[in-house]
Amino acid sequence: MSIKPRNFDKNIEKLLLTEGITTQKKLDKYTSNEKRYFYNLFYIGAVGRRKHPNDEFAFSVYSSERRKHISLASRFSEIKSDIPLIQQVCNHVAGKYSDGYIITKEGRDIFSKCCRATKKGCGLTDDNNPYIPPRNGILSALKDGRKCKIKDKIPVEVSINRFSLRRLMNELTRTDDNGPLINQIEFILATADANKSGGLPTTYVQSNGGRLYAKGAFNLQNCSRTIRHAALAGYYDIDIENCHYTLLEQMCERVGYQTPCISHYVRNKKRVRAEVASMLHCTEEKAKEVLIALIYGSNLSPYGVLKKLDIKTETAYLNRTWISKLASEINKARNHVIQDYEMKTKGHFKIMNDAGMAVRTKTDKEKSVKKSTLLAHILHGAESLILQHMIGFLGENIVLLQHDGVTCKTPVNTDKLSDHIKEKTGYRIQFEMEQLKPNYSHNVTDIHQPHNFEVIFEIYEKSA
Repeated sequence: MSIKPRNFDKNIEKLLLTEGITTQKKLDKYTSNEKRYFYNLFYIGAVGRRKHPNDEFAFSVYSSERRKHISLASRFSEIKSDIPLIQQVCNHVAGKYSDGYIITKEGRDIFSKCCRATKKGCGLTDDNNPYIPPRNGILSALKDGRKCKIKDKIPVEVSINRFSLRRLMNELTRTDDNGPLINQIEFILATADANKSGGLPTTYVQSNGGRLYAKGAFNLQNCSRTIRHAALAGYYDIDIENCHYTLLEQMCERVGYQTPCISHYVRNKKRVRAEVASMLHCTEEKAKEVLIALIYGSNLSPYGVLKKLDIKTETAYLNRTWISKLASEINKARNHVIQDYEMKTKGHFKIMNDAGMAVRTKTDKEKSVKKSTLLAHILHGAESLILQHMIGFLGENIVLLQHDGVTCKTPVNTDKLSDHIKEKTGYRIQFEMEQLKPNYSHNVTDIHQPHNFEVIFEIYEKSA
């Protein structure tokens, strides 16, 4: 579930009744748990989360999750009919993707009115309980229930630029298909207004690989880049340059394995992305995702990342290109790095990454875990270790955590930061610094934060 203004779901029900969309008799048919789950699905879809892989305008509804709250499909069909906030637009395909849904026109209107009706200082709830932020901004338990060992303090809320967000929202209303983006802004403003301090609450939870994820379906860590830049206008993004390729190159150096293609990309990032875009006849954003997908276990076969991005090219042509050599080199590098971490880890059939997080290399049925999964665990651990030392170095200057960097209030001496990270971790890292400037265009295309590595890993590991 997610952090919401107090009584947000109750206000949805009030509006459903006053707008004549449903009746009290129909609402009373369902339990509190069923309605809470359904309203949370509505919220996820309204803010544009869980992007469906087969329909860019839809969001995914997972039957395995749905059965925990509404056991029968017929019962779910009833609630969709009685409370018409979401509408199915595509069916699931076994082993590929789930059912896809969109928010109805009435649903968009209800969500907007509910956000605007939020009273200032009314308080927040988290899964229907009063929201109590953790003392240092990080939940004490990991996603799998183990204890989190990170003691560094991170801000529990973010001061947002309301003027910039409202100006962007006004521009977005000029185009009909900006509903999810408008709802994102409305919900950010409503949540901050509901918080008695006026800041946007942000709580982090550590993953089993060591990464720190902002809790909830929607937050500034995973929202549209355009909206994040407006909300944090004037602050500074400090990102690890070409993070995972840089880490993989240095991990290979440690074991004496040469990686000419990976090294070429690390040193010529912009040029390589432009060349790959030209080679594949796609945008540089898509070229960047192809390169990320390769390191996460996908391939250049007709069923890999190219198909998912709808990039059409001949296999015979690809086999003669530089990117094909890169893909082959990544596969070999993966084996060398995994072997190195296996040797360094005490015990059998497990790997401990740099963040001190262990994962088994065999499943409960004694099958080998995919090598793409193991490499992702190793890379996430190194990234997490670096981020923890960035937190210690930057301290109260930090506003928001990203996966491969942070957002800060004031400019940072990136050379000193690089030296600090080298001293503490052994990794030679370069940082990019960008001051966030809002883009007030109404022609915005990035509903989601691009290159969410957790989502990309979940999508492309299946292509390994």
